[in-house]
Amino acid sequence: MKQEIKKFKEWVEANKEKKTAVIHDSDPDGLCSGVITALALKRISGKIPLIFHQNPGEITLTKHTINFLRENFVEFVVTVDLSIDQRPESVKETEEFAKILVLDHHKTYTDLNSSRTLMIKSQDLTGEEGSKYPVSKLSFDLFSELTDLQDLDWISSIGLLGDNAYSHWKDFVDRVTEKYGIEKKELQKATQLMDSIEVMDYSKLKDLIQVMLTAKKPVDLMKKDLLTELAEMEKEVGFWLEKFESQKEVFPEKELIYFEIKPAKHSIKSVIINRISEKLKDKTVIVLQDFGVDHVYFSARRQDFKVKVNDLLEKSIEGIPDSMAGGHVPAAAGKIPREFKEQFKKQLIENA
Repeated sequence: MKQEIKKFKEWVEANKEKKTAVIHDSDPDGLCSGVITALALKRISGKIPLIFHQNPGEITLTKHTINFLRENFVEFVVTVDLSIDQRPESVKETEEFAKILVLDHHKTYTDLNSSRTLMIKSQDLTGEEGSKYPVSKLSFDLFSELTDLQDLDWISSIGLLGDNAYSHWKDFVDRVTEKYGIEKKELQKATQLMDSIEVMDYSKLKDLIQVMLTAKKPVDLMKKDLLTELAEMEKEVGFWLEKFESQKEVFPEKELIYFEIKPAKHSIKSVIINRISEKLKDKTVIVLQDFGVDHVYFSARRQDFKVKVNDLLEKSIEGIPDSMAGGHVPAAAGKIPREFKEQFKKQLIENA
């Protein structure tokens, strides 16, 4: 661990004066780690970097992003909570004009480390499954080696709760709630706000980021113009959670629960499955979302780590064209063409 931290400090120091961009995922862990990273780099260099996200589901560097970075003369790219090692050719293309720092906690697909890129995964530091060390805490810890970030500990805590990592970081989160005189539910409300904007009105993520960059405590995020989406999301989530009780399919011998939803508009499967798995930590839960279009999307959770749901989903899409699956041991997701829905379900049950 000491060697990785040394490399990190040297890498940031060597590139801190360059024009920098921070690219983050759009879930609570990604948002929080993006803000922490951007503010840390500002404190280190005196300059706020570009900070932005890609479209939903884009977890590797896209052609559009690479062109944007090149056109804006970015020389140092920091990605947080993005599995960009799934498409190493995009990294090689970016290396032509920029140095890269990758902070992530997803499964390692490719070793990107080179003279132009430094990749640090949570599991590289701890030797444990990466989901136990979300990037909102990883970035907080690493950049704290270079500058004081104690006023951002509450942002890190929101990211931890958003990635269901409270049990692993209970002491840290509890110290934060005591420090600010708040209850854990106030941090959880912030994660719900972030979820709602990602799900209901993706265009408002930029507004949320700007609020987070100047906020001093969780309540500062609760801006009236951002809360509309939260109320709308809770109404829709509540509808499907009620349906879950009567429409779920249970396979006791497999400790498997399968639930299909057909939302009218919004992609709410991740929010729904997180709520379900919070109460059913010792069950493998699958939520499949069908909009009636070309592809269906699914998420899996198993909070006691007894089943590696990333491996389960990868096995369950074998032989299905134009499909993808991946993620963490306790949380994963993917998609398949709609016409293969029954084949996926059959293979899922067989492999569970």
